[in-house]
Amino acid sequence: MPPNRSRHMSLEGTFVFDPEDRIYGDHFPGRPVVPGSMIVHAFTLAAAGLEFCSGPCAVRNFRFRRFIEPGEYSYHIEIAGDEMKCTLHDGHSVVATGVLVR
Repeated sequence: MPPNRSRHMSLEGTFVFDPEDRIYGDHFPGRPVVPGSMIVHAFTLAAAGLEFCSGPCAVRNFRFRRFIEPGEYSYHIEIAGDEMKCTLHDGHSVVATGVLVR
């Protein structure tokens, strides 16, 4: 049975970007910054867990408002039809937004 593409749902949770990950030795030495690709990847993993994307998703309009250090960040996902709107928060500040499309 094909997925119901008209369903609307939202989800909130936490992503943890481990400060001990070896990538931060190179990105960047002395001032670790989470790569944007890791942020997008975290959202694609969430999409797969929600069975939103059974295959590749298109990445659209991801914007990074500031550099973020490794640590814990809250996220909000809003699914409407074929779009998954993604927002990453540091406390009350939005630090990244974007859309995944199936």
